[in-house]
Amino acid sequence: MRHVRLPLLVAALGLLSVQTATANPAFQLRRVDTGSYPTLRLVVHSASPNAVPAVFENGTRITDVSHDNLGASKAIVVAVDRSQSMTGMPLQEAGAAAQKLVQRKRLSDQVQVLTFGSTALAQTSFSQSKIDADTALSSLAPDRTPGTALYDAVVLASSDLEGQDLPGRVLVVLTDGRDVRSLATLPQALRAAHRANVVVYTIALGDAAAAPLKQLAGETGGSFYSSPTPAALTSVYQRISRELDHTWKLSYTTRARPGDELAVSVSGGSRMSIVLPGHPSARYSPLIPRSLLHSAGGVMLLTLVVAILLFLAVARARAVPRAERLKSLVWEHTETRTATRRSVQQRQTLSEMLAGLNDKLRGMPQLDRIEGLVETAGLPLSAGAVVVAGVGAAFVLSLLVALATGSGVLIVLFFLIGLVSPLLVLRTLAKRRIARVETQLPDVLATIASSLRVGHGLKQSLQTVAAEGAPPLSIELRRVLSESRLGRPLEEAFVTMCERLGSDDLLYVATAVDVQSQVGGSLAGVFDTVSETVRERQQHRRRLKAITSTGRATAYVMAVMPFGFLFLLLLVSPHYVTPFLGSHMGHVLMAASVVSIAIGAFILSRIVGARA
Repeated sequence: MRHVRLPLLVAALGLLSVQTATANPAFQLRRVDTGSYPTLRLVVHSASPNAVPAVFENGTRITDVSHDNLGASKAIVVAVDRSQSMTGMPLQEAGAAAQKLVQRKRLSDQVQVLTFGSTALAQTSFSQSKIDADTALSSLAPDRTPGTALYDAVVLASSDLEGQDLPGRVLVVLTDGRDVRSLATLPQALRAAHRANVVVYTIALGDAAAAPLKQLAGETGGSFYSSPTPAALTSVYQRISRELDHTWKLSYTTRARPGDELAVSVSGGSRMSIVLPGHPSARYSPLIPRSLLHSAGGVMLLTLVVAILLFLAVARARAVPRAERLKSLVWEHTETRTATRRSVQQRQTLSEMLAGLNDKLRGMPQLDRIEGLVETAGLPLSAGAVVVAGVGAAFVLSLLVALATGSGVLIVLFFLIGLVSPLLVLRTLAKRRIARVETQLPDVLATIASSLRVGHGLKQSLQTVAAEGAPPLSIELRRVLSESRLGRPLEEAFVTMCERLGSDDLLYVATAVDVQSQVGGSLAGVFDTVSETVRERQQHRRRLKAITSTGRATAYVMAVMPFGFLFLLLLVSPHYVTPFLGSHMGHVLMAASVVSIAIGAFILSRIVGARA
């Protein structure tokens, strides 16, 4: 029988230990505060003061959690009821018991003593020294006016604690009655405590009203204690001091969206279900699920589908009926090739479409500006082709962003980027072409002057430069000569070329030629003078560009640095930035930041341009 009883005893002890561990978990989640969303703040009680709780959100462990122990570093307010019902021994015992709590504080703790009767009044300011608190607690006197302003005391203490920088904020309240004098209400007191992130511990002495005290403690993550006699207050304050060493304040940034329901838990299984503040935004379901894009098998499947579609498209394009194949064999032995005819027909069809678009948009000032950019860039395009390219790029970029993210703001942003991208490319190409023209200009003007000096006319001089010079200036001079052959005055065509390119140096040349054509004089001398002037202007401009290089570098760095920091944060700590990028307020702040950065970059560029 002994051998049988021993295993039964061991099993019973094991079952008892399991039940004890289940009844008393290592960590107890007392409160989850969503008032600072996307930052969630938790109050957790641990069985051991040295054990740090782990936090889980919907079953996934959160790694980046800040944790502070209330017993290690805190600002604490000791609030004592000094109403008329506390006269005599209760008030003396309360002061002596609260002194025990003050004596157990850490060196870095800040302590304030607050009393409340008909009104709430701070007896001391926050201080690391115990002398002021001991003096105030040892000299407590009952209020001469009846009433208990409990909720006003909670509001006043929360307001004072909100200005403290220590991570822990604790309020210990002792009362023997109920609130009958406060201007504030219980909900207002709770809102003040939540706003200041205060943990409230309440003590009911004698027959005090326990319901509001339990609500104050329960909704702030604290504890409620009951003391039947004043003599038991010392042990109650000691229990609160020990409990502070076992209480943790945790905080982390959630990646969930407003209106989402979360299950927050800590080690040991203690959990709470919460709903994040705000209205749930309308979720966009992309055509391709993100899980498919993030898995290797999904990427391979999508690649295979795209390859099959491309193969079918190519096969369909190469599938030619038998009659067409016979015609192509016949045309191969004739003078006109089928492929050439088809390509010419396709080009004519596309040209007709773009020409029709140009006719419909004719007269718009924006189209004239686009045509001017195309001519300055020297591209064989029409303004309609640029418009079509911008619309196509906008749709492609917005479609890719829609498939990848589903964010409406990003879709609109990339649509606008695609819409203006051809214009930006045109402007860049035009500036580069003008820079090459300005580099060639002094030598070309000197060559024209030399040719005029030996007896050639302006047309022959331009023909020499157009035939022997390098592009792009030689191409523009050929256009000038072509316009002259069609009947346009040579000087007028030359001035039009200078105005079309839009360079300051070329406009200077155009002005000189125009004046010479009206008043007469030596054209060779004009070109010599203009050549020397343009050369000196370019040298002066290069010197100023070197001088203002620091300012321009500052403008570039100031404009790019915020985006660089954002990219770095996305690489190092993406969960820290994701709530900002996914919230409506984050979108508003990003738009405001982009606008302010653009304004600053514009001001810096104008300053540097004014110096240059």
